[in-house]
Amino acid sequence: MSESPTRRTFLAASAGSAAFGVPAANALGANEKLTVGLIGSGNRGRTISIEAAKAGCDIVAAADIGKFRQGYLAEQYAKAGVAAKPTFYDDYRKVLDHPGVDAVIIATPDHHHKEQLLAAMAAGKHAYVEKPLSHTIDEGKEMVAAVRKAKRIVQVGNQRHSGDHWKRCRDVIQSSDFGDLVWVKVWDCRNWVKRDPFAPPKTFDKTQIAGLNWPGFLGTAPKRPFDPVRYWSWRWYWDYAGGLMTDIGAHQLDIVQWLGGVDAPKSVVANGGVYHFKHWETPDVIHGVWDYGKFAATFAVEFVNGFDGVGATFYGTKMTMHADAESEIRFYETIDKFDPAKMKPKMAWKVPNETPAHVQNWVESVKAGKDPNSPIELGHRVITAAHLANRAYRQGKKVVWDSDKQQVVEG
Repeated sequence: MSESPTRRTFLAASAGSAAFGVPAANALGANEKLTVGLIGSGNRGRTISIEAAKAGCDIVAAADIGKFRQGYLAEQYAKAGVAAKPTFYDDYRKVLDHPGVDAVIIATPDHHHKEQLLAAMAAGKHAYVEKPLSHTIDEGKEMVAAVRKAKRIVQVGNQRHSGDHWKRCRDVIQSSDFGDLVWVKVWDCRNWVKRDPFAPPKTFDKTQIAGLNWPGFLGTAPKRPFDPVRYWSWRWYWDYAGGLMTDIGAHQLDIVQWLGGVDAPKSVVANGGVYHFKHWETPDVIHGVWDYGKFAATFAVEFVNGFDGVGATFYGTKMTMHADAESEIRFYETIDKFDPAKMKPKMAWKVPNETPAHVQNWVESVKAGKDPNSPIELGHRVITAAHLANRAYRQGKKVVWDSDKQQVVEG
């Protein structure tokens, strides 16, 4: 693709919207309300739209292929104290056509993101697109090109990029005090054995199924007969998503690359399998190892045992950073074996929920006509690292990546 972004384009993303010539004419007044449509009213769509309403947006339209979600959406808005009463549609294109919509929130299964984001760009709408950005690397390239051609403001839902606590970590890790970063270890371990929150609920009855547009759910994916498990647990099927590696890697690989000061890996290997949740196609346990040239990174993720929780450790030649990503980040001025009785953190700070700040940043960026904290290039390059790991897992071989040419050169 002649319009595919190059590595230079990715590096320029951090320089701000001026690098892409986003015109000031696209900006709204600082006090002007942003009129927003929601595409996909599942858990993340509801959460993000509620935060947008709290940030002063008017939620005027919503679309979902499941009619039964309309009532629940209204209940959740009322519970959150949000006054929104959007017009509900069964086709996302009607949201784009809804009078006065300035921007849309795209929170649908991954395989719909490209089509819906490109349609939003063609309609001249700004967008918040939930992570993972894309279903494939090539889709991501198309999405980057479309956004820059449309000159709209797009925030990708890598919300950790709006965490001031992670920015502080980056500053320390990239300082001489930390020494050379040699290894990053990130992980996400959860116990879904007792309860699978993505299993079809008991309330999913014949009436709700009758109001579900199954062909609309499938979209461009292979045609299959209706399956309630695929509908609710779409993240674990290759037709619609990339499993744990892309769903969770969108967050963990973001801090690896951001805090580590790198844009793309040189190579990746991965291993794992489906060891417990036999209805999954994607692995329920998977480990990846990335070579970033300056350092190595490992990411382990599984939803079978939650003992280790969610966290990250950055290993330098002078200091160590350890983060419980759900509570606290700590820096230790040591590279010796950790002794909690003797070693006290040199620095420590709490980890709040980053979603409200991420949505607020999007709203402010649209009004100002500038790139947000997680612009389209960033979302693409983070999920590219995850897509490469899935490729290595599925092929059973090392994958080598040429970031300048944006292509796989081996594997």
